[in-house]
Amino acid sequence: MATVTDDSLQQFLQGADADSQPSDTAVLSVLAIGSSSDSAGEMSRCKMETGAVRRRPAPRGTAAYPRKRANRACQVCRARRTKCDNKKPSCSFCEKVGAKCITTPTDLSSFDPASLAILDRLEQLEQIIREKSTESVPPPPPPPPAPATLPSVDEDFDLSYGSPAPDLHFGPDFSTVTIETVLAWDVFRSRFDSQRELKALLKEAELPPSPIVSPVGETIPLINSLELGSCNRLLDSFLTCVHIANPILDVELVRGYVNHACLHGVGWDAASCLVLLVCALGSIAETFHDLHGHTSLMTRNFPSFSLARAFFEASQKRIGLLLRGSGVLEAQCFFYSGVYLMTIQQPMDAWRHFVQAAAISQGFDFPKKPYTIEMLISDEERRERAAQESIYWTCFKSELEVRMELSLPGFGLQDLSYPSSFPSPPSDDLAQDSTHAWYYYLAEIALRRLANRILYNLFRNQDKGRFPHIREMIESTAVFEAQASEWVGSLPPIFSLQTPEEDDDVLKFVLRGHLLDCYEWMYFPFMTETINYGRRGPIIDEYTRKGLQMCVDRIRKNEPGFQHRHHGAWLMLRTCTRSALILLAACHSQIVHDLMPEGWKEAVVSAMSMLRFWEDEVGDARNRLQILTVLMAEVGW
Repeated sequence: MATVTDDSLQQFLQGADADSQPSDTAVLSVLAIGSSSDSAGEMSRCKMETGAVRRRPAPRGTAAYPRKRANRACQVCRARRTKCDNKKPSCSFCEKVGAKCITTPTDLSSFDPASLAILDRLEQLEQIIREKSTESVPPPPPPPPAPATLPSVDEDFDLSYGSPAPDLHFGPDFSTVTIETVLAWDVFRSRFDSQRELKALLKEAELPPSPIVSPVGETIPLINSLELGSCNRLLDSFLTCVHIANPILDVELVRGYVNHACLHGVGWDAASCLVLLVCALGSIAETFHDLHGHTSLMTRNFPSFSLARAFFEASQKRIGLLLRGSGVLEAQCFFYSGVYLMTIQQPMDAWRHFVQAAAISQGFDFPKKPYTIEMLISDEERRERAAQESIYWTCFKSELEVRMELSLPGFGLQDLSYPSSFPSPPSDDLAQDSTHAWYYYLAEIALRRLANRILYNLFRNQDKGRFPHIREMIESTAVFEAQASEWVGSLPPIFSLQTPEEDDDVLKFVLRGHLLDCYEWMYFPFMTETINYGRRGPIIDEYTRKGLQMCVDRIRKNEPGFQHRHHGAWLMLRTCTRSALILLAACHSQIVHDLMPEGWKEAVVSAMSMLRFWEDEVGDARNRLQILTVLMAEVGW
């Protein structure tokens, strides 16, 4: 994937001051104010109100030494920029997280602001050196050789929890949080072949090509003409089940492409390729509460899948012609090719298409092109910019999600970075369904940014699979918990997660799943150290207990979607299977039995049922089901 060089992303990578921009949750709060047109105005006012106010610095010779009250907040509260209650011998926050509460007794009233900043930083560095010099960590067992992709965990860590530091030259080791890593945990004593190539497992389950037949049983010829009524029905299915999760298309424009292809024939251009992909996805799209067969493979024999494959193969005969293109349409075609392949459980092939879509999006000029009066007036220019912004972010999101599970090598700093701005809707006057989709889209972006901050903190503090300085991660975990709670509180009413889960539509279902990702990643280091190495303590135990409970919650809350075919189904299989393996690892460790949550065995059995539904179609599902079966038998289930 091309290297990111645009100014906005570079500023994001360099950790721009959080006080100079509205937060992700502030933008989401604006969404709840009213209609889309009203929200746009409120969002602009929100940015003005939350933006940093620049003041001319005072001359150093006159008012350079404003008097300041003695600084009584402890060092931890000052670093978090929160009010300290000065409770002795430890303030409430330090007592809660188990941190050492240190208050500077020196009267700082005579120092200027620059000197105070220097003193604060010196105190922080002194505390870090003191803690590291006294810390005793048991040596980890000799690990297998692996390339060093991250700086030492002994380096100072920026507690602003922003984007990766610009001096990190290599991508993180994404395998830290995968199923394969859990299988390699010490508790399993190398019983399972965790190094077996995931790509080989996926290859084993690839289905041989089947004859392409129509719903009436006749062989389908090469698609060179389309019937308008049928295509409109497939388009409606696509918009209802696929587009709503990634509303990156201008619906009226796509309807025009469909009408043109039906009236004038299917061409060899990008618009015709997109029409064929829309029809392919519309053929196999499922509503969230559809009834399913006994196995996923049964649906692959339905006529709708044969028709979808005909559309897809016709699109692939055209997509090679788009490699030299650099526009939005070309990027959309590669992206939806990836969506189709994810839907039929071919993640490796899908990832290659997502990479190509992301590479095309690197040529867009919107990051360096500020809004102008002409752009605000011209509907065409505004729609073009909105299309660029949305496909740009969506490509990065999809490529990163799949690459993490495949444990593919990173491409540098942009691995955990997204564009710094929220994408704009294609028009100011969105229909109700479109508004619903955009609320979801922006909420997912905000949550994905939080997830990336959590992952970066996790990767930065790991050392060859271990987290030797786990106690130093306690404070950052508390901050992430607060940010996740803030995100939940900022959601518009239509996406409130306080409603019964059984009433969820597919969008709320996906948001709950992504939130569980965040929590499980927060607690993953604590579960790793406790389960494998017996690291215990009040705060570590609490976070380990929370992590194990999140594993149960993940499986239980994802259960309504276990048999739902969509482009995120394989990712759901992976995360739920990882949760089941972590629960079994905790049970087999004989160290954390007192931390096991209620209902954990039932959760593992539910995950096994999910894998059984997909095992004939997904190679790694069959293999992981065998492992779970062996481990459950050993605990007498």
